[in-house]
Amino acid sequence: MKRVFRSIMNVRKKKVPTIPLEELTKNYRQFLTSKIQPEEPSYIKLYEWIESYNREFKELPSIDYLFEKARKEGDETITANLKDIISEVPYWGSDYKAILKEEFQEQCDDEYKAMLEKTWQVVKSGIKVKKGRKKQIIKGLPDAITYLSGQSRKFLYNTLDTKYESQIKSLKDSIEVAENYDKKKKDPLTNLGLFVDLEKIDQVFRGIKLGDLFIIAAFVGQGKSTFAANLAYSGMMQGLNGLFVTLEMQYEEMRDMFYVLHASYPGWYGHEKYKDFAGKISYDNVRYAELDDGEEEFFKMVCKDYGTKRDDFGRLFLHKPPGNCTPSLLEMLLVEYNSELKRKGEVLDFLVIDYVGLMLQDKEERYGDWKVDLNSMIRKLKNLTINFDGGRGLRIITPFQFNRNGHKEALKNDGIYNLAALSDANEAERSSDGVIALFNTEEQRNSGIVKVSCLKNRDGAHFPPFEANLDFSTKKLRDFRQTVEDTMDDMGVIDISEEVPIGL
Repeated sequence: MKRVFRSIMNVRKKKVPTIPLEELTKNYRQFLTSKIQPEEPSYIKLYEWIESYNREFKELPSIDYLFEKARKEGDETITANLKDIISEVPYWGSDYKAILKEEFQEQCDDEYKAMLEKTWQVVKSGIKVKKGRKKQIIKGLPDAITYLSGQSRKFLYNTLDTKYESQIKSLKDSIEVAENYDKKKKDPLTNLGLFVDLEKIDQVFRGIKLGDLFIIAAFVGQGKSTFAANLAYSGMMQGLNGLFVTLEMQYEEMRDMFYVLHASYPGWYGHEKYKDFAGKISYDNVRYAELDDGEEEFFKMVCKDYGTKRDDFGRLFLHKPPGNCTPSLLEMLLVEYNSELKRKGEVLDFLVIDYVGLMLQDKEERYGDWKVDLNSMIRKLKNLTINFDGGRGLRIITPFQFNRNGHKEALKNDGIYNLAALSDANEAERSSDGVIALFNTEEQRNSGIVKVSCLKNRDGAHFPPFEANLDFSTKKLRDFRQTVEDTMDDMGVIDISEEVPIGL
């Protein structure tokens, strides 16, 4: 800590600054953004003096000013610390950045160790924690797990590689911009996102990209979860790895939906034996084991193809939390699944959380007002899209339920919503990169029609409202204009020998 403070001290020798004033200012800015927290009371007090002086006079105080202030207050500890500090060698530029990084890592290590010790104390004897204006005792393993997950959040982003500031009119930045352009030109796929597989949406958004928060908004029973499942399946088909967290549907219900969706995989439409069954397997008939003999044979082949032969697909983890899902628990899940993928040389590309309105705020951050807590959780999701995995980023897709008044207005307006329908959570509009709205009447639902409109596109134009086919029987989402030939691709279905038993 002495080196850190020496490098933001305005010390002169023979009336010449030991650190050029411009570099001293840069050092101070780097210190402020480094997240380093002075721990000893005397260093905390010294930092407060420096910060207060800088805030008032827009410059850093001289070392003489600090000595005089310590003398006036009779603080001998700070006087002794100042003498030790000025004996250190000052640094700036990349050297100072390295010192800050080293000091911050040491602080994190110490804090993490203390957190683990306190967690064990919760298990064995309990501790008092502050909740609002009151204190309560938490004790036992369940409380310890909740405490650990909540306290661990601040350690997730300690090594961010994201660049947050620079002098953009500089040689370094000019080289970076040109290199980034060449990188994207050489490999265009790196700049593309997760495609919805609906032409009008994909033309406008050009895929859901890393760092995007994408919201699928609709009223009750309008197809939000089904739409989200189709997006996750589309991501797998593109080779992306995802995590689907289901808070509304049961685990087996959601898992069955993905296998039913695979029965509509484009390659089945050209399959010599099963083409007549492609895209016709009913979700309800799978759930209640009511497929006829031909459908059952086909569906078991679908299961075999999906479960054991689809190396061209990305991976999809399906998770149903046994209890409440809080932001801290969600972040821990993401780290866990991303770590599992990294052991295989892969990474997590997207998250679907179905849906954010069913999440619960962490206890220590709970405000008590549902709308305030919901807005806070949406903000956290957006931060997660940017900062995940050391700043690499993540795509997050979440359904969101429109309020009742918004639905009434949409009924009067031919199924077109406006942003007022998000008034229960204004942060859904502010933090999201894209918001699409779904609408259907009972008659449209029976006909497999869903009206899709665009409420927000941070990057540009909206697409005009259009009708898509959302088959609530097979759970398949597609453009109405698609034909069998359109849906077929050159990948086909992996050939599975007829000698392989169909039963799984």
